[in-house]
Parts: sequence; structure tokens; C-alpha cells
Amino acid sequence: MNFLNALISKKKKKKKLDYPVEVKGDIKSLEYQIFHEEEKLAGLPKTIYEKLTHLSSRILPIEPDEKTIKKMNKAIEFAHLNVTPGGVFSFTLLTTLILVILIGITLILDYISLVLGLFLFASTGVLVYYLFTYPYRLRKIFELRAGSEIVMLILHVVIYMREFPNLEGAVKFASSKLTGPLALDMKKILWDLYIGKYESMEQALLVYSQKWKTNFKAFADSINTIVYSLYTSGERRIELLDESIDIILTSLNEKSNSYVNQLKTPVMMVNALGILLPTLVLTMLPILTIFLGNEIPPSVIFGFYDLILPLALIFVIKNILDQRVVTLPEPDISLHRDLPPKNKFRIGKYYLSCYLPSIILILPFIYYWYINLADFTIWKSFVVIIGVFMSLAAFFYFGSFQKIKLRREIIEIENEFRQVLFGLGQELDRGIPLEVGLEKIKPTLKGHYAVGFLQDILTNIKYRNLTLEKAVFDKEQGAILREPSRIVYSIMKAVVEASQKGTKIVSEIMLSTAKYLNNLHRTQQEIKDKFSEVMGSMQMQAKILLPLITGIMNTLTYVIIQMLSFIENVFGSMSAQGSAAQYMFFLKMWEGLTIAPSTFQIAIGIYTMETILIISWFVNGISVGVDKISLYDTCYKNLIIGCILYITVSTISLIIFAPFVEMVQMGLGTPS
Repeated sequence: MNFLNALISKKKKKKKLDYPVEVKGDIKSLEYQIFHEEEKLAGLPKTIYEKLTHLSSRILPIEPDEKTIKKMNKAIEFAHLNVTPGGVFSFTLLTTLILVILIGITLILDYISLVLGLFLFASTGVLVYYLFTYPYRLRKIFELRAGSEIVMLILHVVIYMREFPNLEGAVKFASSKLTGPLALDMKKILWDLYIGKYESMEQALLVYSQKWKTNFKAFADSINTIVYSLYTSGERRIELLDESIDIILTSLNEKSNSYVNQLKTPVMMVNALGILLPTLVLTMLPILTIFLGNEIPPSVIFGFYDLILPLALIFVIKNILDQRVVTLPEPDISLHRDLPPKNKFRIGKYYLSCYLPSIILILPFIYYWYINLADFTIWKSFVVIIGVFMSLAAFFYFGSFQKIKLRREIIEIENEFRQVLFGLGQELDRGIPLEVGLEKIKPTLKGHYAVGFLQDILTNIKYRNLTLEKAVFDKEQGAILREPSRIVYSIMKAVVEASQKGTKIVSEIMLSTAKYLNNLHRTQQEIKDKFSEVMGSMQMQAKILLPLITGIMNTLTYVIIQMLSFIENVFGSMSAQGSAAQYMFFLKMWEGLTIAPSTFQIAIGIYTMETILIISWFVNGISVGVDKISLYDTCYKNLIIGCILYITVSTISLIIFAPFVEMVQMGLGTPS
């Protein structure tokens, strides 16, 4: 019994050591948030990749060379992947062996044609390359998502430390305001500090910043500057904090300049691969089909235009985007009360899936294609392509139209908030009370969001007798409910906490923060202007040039096929005697023409649609990085314009050229 009591008391003591009373609540909260985020990451599709690599390492345990192991370990650690270099290598090799053996057996047994076999071998090579480089690609995605938050991290840390020179508190403050992968890293740093992995927050941040030293040295320099500010005081400490933000913004500007200059050649390559090569092949393919007969069936045409070319374009663009530099993030709309869930849109009080209108739109066109399959003319094929365009455009539209509107609202709120901070800071610097300052700046403000925000604060203070903190952050009547912006929320949090030290301190925070936000806004506009100069041509290609060229080539292909079919009929009925006998071999080459104009039109229409989406992804990736809302908005706009242009150009050119084809055929006459 004594032994049992001793054991129980030992366990209780151990629990007290692990979770001290004075910080017990913080640790529990952090522990929950960390593991919650880790469980979310574990539930992503990459978990399948992790499981397959673990399984492959047990079936075929092979380790790569030391240099590859060292390089891959860095990517795995950075991207928070639960794999090993040996597992990745084994999975890649095992996948290669299985696919090559299966394709080889089907070729030997003559289940598939040689053309299809070669295509499958090429596809296997692409897949294997993707599987082996997946950790590096995931690291780049993580780096872009986390890197775009670095500026906001430094901004929140500096805002907090201007009046509260406590690095641990600043990291807590910043991590609670971030929502992306960088927030997870900051919470992990706090947890590691609590469990004793690091001796101080200075050490933890300096170690973490070294991860970014290769690709974003400015982050490490900015962290060093913030740490140095702890060992100074007075104006010098404030200067160092201001300098830490300037380091980040200046670096972003310089990196953007360099990246824009490097984009010129890759953009030319995308233009050549997306338009020039398909156009050349499009003019040659009908003739090649005539010469090779049934060796080029319609399935190969679809495979080349709608699979090989788009995959090649994706491969080139992906490599370009992997070199993209870190830029500023898009506004965070996660606090907005009207935000629909992922891939859903709101109708009244209900949320519907974005797939629903897309499926409803495509079904009548599928039925139309089915009932006209026996007599599927080129004009009927246009109807089907219009349905596909409309279906995809509907999906992207309903997935973004409400969210992009909320984002514009957030941008307007944050722009107006800069005016509020500057004006109110100037008034408080004169020593007047906060309520008087709020009343005085209201007439000078532009925009209904800022005026409404200040009016709500005044109403809560004057008529509801709430404190400043309650007037701003009350869950039912707080003025912050009008401003669903994380930047506004975090800045007001710092202002309210500093208000206990007097209006002079609040004034300094407001003025300095307004300066930071103005610098941030100016840098953001400069970066957008630089990218827009380069991306303007790509937008023009996706919206106008590509649909225009493919529409014209569609008509030219129709003319070629019609004329070659006519020649085949004429030559096929000619006698092989006399002077025509020596040309019989040439005449025989026109036999067996099986390609219909509608087949080409469907293949070209789908290629046009795919290329518009790929180029939209490229433009969006260059401009804003990994951002689904902006991507969906760009895709649906380009699809609508591209569809209208493609169908219009194809229809008008067919109306113009089709009568000439009929006139030529009638003039030559069909022999009896």
C-alpha cells in the first residue's frame, strides 16, 4: 500500500514538473494548437506519399548517395515531411520497376500499340521524376506560403516590441495573429522553448532564421537586428526595430527586380510551347494522317494536344514557378463572418458546393453530344465545347466571386485604417483625450468603413459605458466586428494594451504603425507593378491571342480535311490504266482518311481551354504565388473571354471559307 501511494505521488510530482502552475494554461493551449495543426498537416494528400515511402523502404531498402541524403534531408525537414531519403529513393525505384514491367508485358502481348507504349514510357519518366523531386517541390510550396508571412511576422513582432521589449511575448503575439505555416513554426518554437530545447527565445529565433539564410537572408538579418535591439535602449532601440522592417521590404523589392529580369526568357519559352509549336503541328497533322493512314487515330490526336502538350507546358511552368521569390501575402479574409467554406458559395443562409452548378451545366451538353453522335458535324461540336467552357467557368466563378469580393473589402478596410492611425496618432500626440481625438478626425476621413469603425467605438464608450478594450473587442458589440481584418485586429490589440501607459505611448504606436503600413503598401504596389509589366503579355495570350489563333487554325484544319477528302474521292474513282498508272502509288496514299473536322475541333477546343487554365495558373503564380481565390478569379475571367473569342473567330472564319470549299468542289465536280 505504501508503495502504491508512493507511486501515485511520484506521478503527481512528475506532472507538476512538466506543467508548472504559473504557465499551465499557456502550455495546454499551445500543446493543443500544435498537435491540432500537425494533425491537419498529416491529413493532407501528402500522407499517402509518406505511407508509400515507408512501405517501399521495407520492401526495397536502398539508400541514395550521401550528397543526395544531405540535400533531401534539408527539404524534408523544411517541409515537415515524415519521410526519409531512403524511403523516397526506394519508392521512386519500385514505382519505376513496376510500371516498366507492366508496360513491357502489355507491349509484348500486343495489348497496346507501339505508339501508346512509347507514350506510357514517357509518362512513366515524368511521374518518376515528380515522385523523386516531390520533397523539393513541397519545400518550395511551404517556403512560398511561409515566406509570404515573414513580413507580417516581423511587423507584429516590431509593433509589440516598440513598447514591450519582451521577445517571447512578441513571438506569442505574432503567432496568434498569423494563420499560415509560419504560425505553426512559431508555435513550435514556443513549445520547444517551454520544454527546454532552447535556453532563450533569442537562441530559438536565431536557430530558426538560419533555415532561411540560403533563400531569404534578409529574414535572418532582420531577426538579428531585432535581437540586437534588446541590448540597447532609448532611440537606438526604436531605430533598430524600424531597420528590421526596412531590411525585409528592401530585400523583397530587390529580389522582385531580379526575378522580373530573369522572367523574359522563360516567358518566351512558354509562348513558343503554348502557341507556336501547337500551331505548326496543327498545320502538319492532317497531312501526316493522310500519309500514315490509320497509324494516327483520333485518340493519338487527343493524346498529343490534350495530354502531352499541356503536360509539357505544366512541366516548364512549374520549373519557372519553383524559382519564384518570396513576396507579400494577399489579405487574410479568414475572420470575415460571411466567408464561405472551401469550394462552396452562399445562397441566403445556405452553402452549396461549387461542383453543383458545374455538373448541372454540363449534363445537357453531354446529352446533346450523345444523341448526335451518329451525325456529329463541326457545328454540333461547337455546342459541346461551349458546354465544357461554361461548366468549368461556372466552377471557378462560384468558387471565387464571393471570396474575391470579401478580399476587396478587406483591402479597402486596411487602406482606410492607415488614415485612421495616422490622423488619430497626430491628435493624441497633442495630448488630447482619446474620445475627443476620435470625434475630431471623423470629418477628415474618406470611406465608410473607417468612419463606421470610429463611430462604433465612440458609441460604445459614450452610451454603453464600456471601457476602451470592451468598446473595441466585445464579442457582441465590439467595433472590431465591423473590421474583419487580422492586421486591424492585431494593431488595435497593441493599441489597447498600450493605452494604460498614456496617450503619448498610444500616439507613438499609431504613428509608427501607420508608417510601417504605408511602407508595406508602397512596396506591395511596386512589386505588383513590376510583375504586371511582364505578365501583361501572358494575360493577353491567355485571353485573346491563344483563342484567336486556335480559332483560325480550326477553320484551316477544316478546309484541309474537306479538300483532302474530296481529293481522295476523286483519285479513288480514277482508273489506274494508261498515264495514271505511274501515279497510282501517290493516289493510294489518300485512301483511308478517317479524321472528321469535328474530331479536330473538339481536340483543339479542349487544348485551348487547358492552355488558358495553365497560363492563368502561371500568371497567378508569378503575381501572387500560391493563392486559390485569386487563381479561381483569373481562370473564370480568362475562360469566359477565351470561349467567346474562340467560338466567334471559328464561326466567322467558317462562314467565310466554307462556301469557297463548296465552290471549288462544285467547280471540279465529282466524277461519276
